[in-house]
Amino acid sequence: MNKHKIKDLDSLNSYIAELENKELQIQNQLHNNWQYFKSDFGGILRSTILHKAKVEGRSSFIYWLLKIPEFNSTIGKTAERLIVKLENLVVKWVDKFTG
Repeated sequence: MNKHKIKDLDSLNSYIAELENKELQIQNQLHNNWQYFKSDFGGILRSTILHKAKVEGRSSFIYWLLKIPEFNSTIGKTAERLIVKLENLVVKWVDKFTG
């Protein structure tokens, strides 16, 4: 705030508008980063976990297997099904103890 010398109400409003614009830019950047993270979570996770093997120049069978898109999508679908089943079990368990 030292950069901006606020002399009157108009300069204050101008500074507030500038800050609100900056806030919107940061929110948009955060939203875009979140979307990217969600869309490429599998790749980020694999590269994080398997980074050491990659750096050392050795690839494991699991790393090779996870690079296959069909296998990767199968894992995702299986995990989705397991989560749905787990969710149903939790709902039944809560209904049993509350109802």
